[in-house]
Amino acid sequence: MAFLRRTVLPAVLPAVLLLSAVVAVPVSAYADTYRTATSTGSGATRAAGAANAEANARAELNRQAAQAGEVCPSVSVSSSLVYTAPDGSAYVYQATASGTCVTQTPAPQPSYPVPRSETRQAGGSTPSAAVQAGSQAARAAILAAGGSCTGWTTTSALVWAAPDSSWHVYDVTVSASCTN
Repeated sequence: MAFLRRTVLPAVLPAVLLLSAVVAVPVSAYADTYRTATSTGSGATRAAGAANAEANARAELNRQAAQAGEVCPSVSVSSSLVYTAPDGSAYVYQATASGTCVTQTPAPQPSYPVPRSETRQAGGSTPSAAVQAGSQAARAAILAAGGSCTGWTTTSALVWAAPDSSWHVYDVTVSASCTN
C-alpha cells in the first residue's frame, strides 16, 4: 500500500498544479474598470442646473461604459457651480460622474424595434450651439442603451435666454427606433 501511494502522488500532484494554473489565468479578463466622465448643464435654478449637469455626466459615463461593453452599477456624482447669469436667472454647473464598471453579460437580443427617447437640457452662446449640445447628450444616452437606431428626430424648446443674448438654454428631445 505504501508503494502504491508513492507511485500515485507524484503523478497526481503535477496534474493538480497544472489545473490550478489554468483556472487562475482567465480571472483577470473580467477585472472591474474605474471610469469618470465630466459634463456641464444649466437651469433656471441652482437645483435645476446641478441636476442637468449631473444627468449629463451620468449619460456620458454610461456611454463610455457601453462602448467598452460594460455597465456601471454604482455611480457617484459631484457638481460645482461654474457660472451664474448676471441677473441670477441661469446657473451653469459642471459635474463629474465616477464609478466602477463591470463587463456586462449579453442580454437576449430582441427581434423587434424599440422606441427610445431622451431629453437633455443644454446651454450655449447661440441657440444652435445649445440645441447641438443637448442633442449630442440625448443621442449619447440613447446609444448608451446599446443597439442600432434609425429614424432619429430632434425637437427643442427654449428654456431661457439671457437678456443680452449671450447665453441660451434649451430642452432638447431626441427620439429613435432601436434594435439591439
